[in-house]
Amino acid sequence: MVSAEIERQKVAANGEDRWVLSEMLEGIRGIEGMNVCVCSFSEDRDSLPQWRAYGGLTSGYAIGFNPGFLADVAKRERFLLAKCLYKQEEQAALIQALVAVVFSENVRMKEDGRYPVAPQGGYLAARLHKYAPILKHPSFAEEREWRMISLPLLCRLPRFEFRPGKSMVIPYYRVPLKESENEIKLDEVVIGPTPHIEQSCNAARNFLVSRGLEDVPVNMSAVPYRNW
Repeated sequence: MVSAEIERQKVAANGEDRWVLSEMLEGIRGIEGMNVCVCSFSEDRDSLPQWRAYGGLTSGYAIGFNPGFLADVAKRERFLLAKCLYKQEEQAALIQALVAVVFSENVRMKEDGRYPVAPQGGYLAARLHKYAPILKHPSFAEEREWRMISLPLLCRLPRFEFRPGKSMVIPYYRVPLKESENEIKLDEVVIGPTPHIEQSCNAARNFLVSRGLEDVPVNMSAVPYRNW
């Protein structure tokens, strides 16, 4: 989308501006190789498609994190917590704004004689690392997703680890939710459709009590259990 927007602007640009836009285009080549990690959340506390996708065949748990608590964690880690955009017109508007901001920065740096100091094409790639992860295909709109998005991370960092996936090794970054002076803040735990309602509720409550979270409500999903 960014490449298409830059190419569109190049058609109407003069020689100097076209050169700046070409540099921006070159500067974002290969950025897919950067380690940007995301943690995904949904606004929907009790969604049948989410239970089917992530809850397994016989149960699952939706952890209702307190939004203010998540915002504090993101701020502490210097991450971005943002709502995903699914509408194409909203995505296009964001891309146009990013390109316009970086283009203006580059023109000013070029006029001031500072342009060679910046990365090639300016800071477009840095901004895309931050904002590209909130652009999602419209078919996923029902997920109503928010994402916590990391800065680019070196794979040699102490908290950068790997786990086996279904088809590949999955890199991930561990973020501590709890610091010594803070408590984890949960608003609710919702138990997914299950044939063992009472036992699941008791087990979840006991687990929360064992972690000092006895005040967190535990509720059952309104979705009927079916396992045909």
